[in-house]
Amino acid sequence: MGKICQGIKVYPGLWTSVKESDINELYHSMRPTVPGVLSRIKYEFSDHSITLRCAEERIKEYLKIFIEDHIGDQGLPKLLQYWTASNILVVPTLHVSFTSQEGAERCPFVNSCIAQLNLSRMFVSCEEFVHEFKCYLNSREAQAFDSI
Repeated sequence: MGKICQGIKVYPGLWTSVKESDINELYHSMRPTVPGVLSRIKYEFSDHSITLRCAEERIKEYLKIFIEDHIGDQGLPKLLQYWTASNILVVPTLHVSFTSQEGAERCPFVNSCIAQLNLSRMFVSCEEFVHEFKCYLNSREAQAFDSI
């Protein structure tokens, strides 16, 4: 809020009709919730193979379980920070695409400019997916961006 108030002082003509309560309401509406995040996810499934599509559907379910059961509302800001470079919901769509990366290369990676999360379809179990995603989210590499 401090940065917003500072911006208001710098550009007073732009903000004459905006009250602090308006800004608080806007910010509150952008706070992430599990249902809000899940409803914004758009999956880019493979059309090339039923085998790939089945693996991608499995990873989709793993991501849903991860969000609902393992990070919840309190962990969403960190996930969004990694996914979109913002800890609030500033984009209308969160994109997910799939790769065939294996081993150490299968960590989730993002293009935060387009809010695209790339997930390996090579995870065999949900436990394995959750463990590796949690480890990566808590790593220094995943925390490289600042929040707004």
